[in-house]
Amino acid sequence: MKLGTKIQLYTTVMIAIVVVLINVFVYFSYKHFSLEAELGQLENRAVNIMKQIQDAHADGVSTETVLQSPLLSDGYITVLDETDNQIARVATDARYAQIMGESYSTGQYTDEGIHDDIHFAMVSLPIIWDDGSVKNMQMYENIGFLYDTYEILRWVLAVSTLIIIVITFLLNRIITNIVITPINKLINKMRRTDNTSAYTMLEVNRKDTKELKELSQSFNDMMLDLKAHDENQQAFIMNASHELKTPITVIDSYSQMLKRFGREKEDLLDESIAAISDEAKRMKYLTEQLLSFAKVTHHSEHFKPTEINVVNVVEKITERLEAVYGRKINLSSNKETVKIKVDTDTFDQLIKIFLDNAYKYSNDEITVGIKDKDNTVDIEISDRGIGIPQEDLEHIFTRFYRVDKARARKTGGSGLGLSIAEELAKLNEAEISVSSTPDEGSVFTISFKKSGFKKSGSFEEVDDETNS
Repeated sequence: MKLGTKIQLYTTVMIAIVVVLINVFVYFSYKHFSLEAELGQLENRAVNIMKQIQDAHADGVSTETVLQSPLLSDGYITVLDETDNQIARVATDARYAQIMGESYSTGQYTDEGIHDDIHFAMVSLPIIWDDGSVKNMQMYENIGFLYDTYEILRWVLAVSTLIIIVITFLLNRIITNIVITPINKLINKMRRTDNTSAYTMLEVNRKDTKELKELSQSFNDMMLDLKAHDENQQAFIMNASHELKTPITVIDSYSQMLKRFGREKEDLLDESIAAISDEAKRMKYLTEQLLSFAKVTHHSEHFKPTEINVVNVVEKITERLEAVYGRKINLSSNKETVKIKVDTDTFDQLIKIFLDNAYKYSNDEITVGIKDKDNTVDIEISDRGIGIPQEDLEHIFTRFYRVDKARARKTGGSGLGLSIAEELAKLNEAEISVSSTPDEGSVFTISFKKSGFKKSGSFEEVDDETNS
């Protein structure tokens, strides 16, 4: 179902329900209050008759004589004794002569009902008869005219409801068309854009509503993101192909040489085997890095933050890598216990990437410092290596970017390590900063937000006592 049809249908149905409810309320309210008014008037007349009967007794006039006077416009009066025998009856119409009333009662009450298909309002009250006994006078008045009015009112309300629904439906159609037309135009523009591969932007019309402007702008932002993603993907494929092409070319070249001279020259055989082995290892390392980068970009599904003591975790990592590197890694912290909330697997990988870089690009000791600050926990990894030129600092997190390609090839770098580190840092809501001086070394700082762990799994600020 189209959006315009839904709006038109839902609005019409809701307004129809509201109108019907209002009309029902109006009908029953009018019926209730009109009947109450009629019963009240009838009761007042009955009380007046009772007073007239009392005055007649004082003057020596019989009760039946009082009842014969014209007291009703359309109805009848009947008087009953204790045995429900009718001792007096006065009617304005012969049709009412045989209509039976209610049973004897000494209470005063009002009611309305149907007798012989005629609607009556009734008042019952006790009166003193001529002989001093208590009788029951019941006074009935024909209120058929009220029900005729109710019938007319029902038709008026029903017709008015139908007219309102029709008018509402037509107005909704007009309003819906006014609202939907710009959206349909925007959809057509998007479809025309979808048929092209140029990532064409939509022109934001100043006359459009705020929502349409935001929709157009959101579409443009999406197109820019898609364009950037496509460009990054193309660059990634080209860079990956380029990185894989070199070792494949070397392997192919030595393979061809082995075919031609491998049996004749033993020195060439040894050289070729060593070169092919090195390039195969390099290809294996590069593919592992590519897989690692792909996993990191989709790691959010398995991301499980837990609270850790950074000092203990980093200490274990440095102890393991000291044995692997055969080099001293100095660790320092301004507090014994420093807590943050991170995913332990990605945090471990993040620290190892920077330690591995420090090992590859320096020959001296590596220093790791943990600083517990007011709002963040900073981990600084510094080396005394070759450093990074200032003009290259803004590019080092770009995939496959390497400052010194010749040096990177010797050390086995793929140009993906820092890109992976940046993605891991984003997952843990951390920020990476770097300062470097050529021939003196580099300092990479990872800043984690200070946080605690709630039962709900959300982040909360931790005071100094918790961190100490």
